[in-house]
Amino acid sequence: MVDEPLSFNNALQFLVGEQLSSVEFVADYVQLRFNGPCLTVYTIAQKVAKDELAKTWGEPGYCDALCSLIMCTLKQAHVVSNEYLSLTFDDGSVWSVSLRDEDYRGPEAIYYTDNQRELIYVV
Repeated sequence: MVDEPLSFNNALQFLVGEQLSSVEFVADYVQLRFNGPCLTVYTIAQKVAKDELAKTWGEPGYCDALCSLIMCTLKQAHVVSNEYLSLTFDDGSVWSVSLRDEDYRGPEAIYYTDNQRELIYVV
């Protein structure tokens, strides 16, 4: 029997229940680490929202809003192909990034590695 490959959405489910351990801003992209697994996000169409407040990439307070999620536990990961990825945390915050073609700045929007299961996804 041959195992079916996991979809990106299914692979992200391994992160549910994990804490965000670090956020790294590197030149013009960001990395979100979950104690090993890492989302490298190249698309800058990103937003952090909690309650009525929302901050987008480039706005004052965006970096602080994203970094405030460090040590929060991921409650839900959801991907809508060609639309967006959203991560919902236990404090009620939602981080999202666009997966629309017009928002790509290069060949991929996200590079996901999961060192524990040897999974690599490029979206």
